[in-house]
Amino acid sequence: MWAKVSGYFFKGLIALLPLFVTIWLVTFMFNFFDGLTGGVVDMFNGKHIPGLGFIVTILLIFFTGILVTHVIGQKIFELGEWFLFRLPIIRNIYSSAKQVNDVLFMQRTKGGYRKACLVEYPRKGIYSVGFVTSEVAEEIRRKAARKKMVNIFIANTPTPATGFLIMVPSENVKLLDMKMDAAFKYVVSGGVLKPKN
Repeated sequence: MWAKVSGYFFKGLIALLPLFVTIWLVTFMFNFFDGLTGGVVDMFNGKHIPGLGFIVTILLIFFTGILVTHVIGQKIFELGEWFLFRLPIIRNIYSSAKQVNDVLFMQRTKGGYRKACLVEYPRKGIYSVGFVTSEVAEEIRRKAARKKMVNIFIANTPTPATGFLIMVPSENVKLLDMKMDAAFKYVVSGGVLKPKN
């Protein structure tokens, strides 16, 4: 009897788990975006309206996207960054976040850097999707006695903003034609969302 009950429970859990994860993720994203500008909106509005901060944040992101695609908007954005880089503590946090963002999301094909790649990791015969970020430091290359080595960021699934760095000889790295965002979707989804050929 207990074997049947536990069997039904686990089958139900497996069936509903994607739904639970979706609800949790949507709720988390909603609360996060709603909280970003919700406090400012509440000050002007006089009372809290759930979802209003979320709408304002989405509109802010959208209009920022429009702004930074034009030269004048880029100059305004650069001026804002210039100001942030001169604030103590804030500049350290923003600088680190910007560096990670640039490495992961800014496409740069010259020399093959910032491209999705395939590398045999964690052992021979098993492959991982990684992201080539740059050449290794000269001292590391010398002490590894290699002509050329590259830094590869291996992103975690399903949280690609976290991961780890490996240093691999260039000849052992296979560059992929898929774009960075397609490779990220592939990693985040655990291989479910396959890039189109």
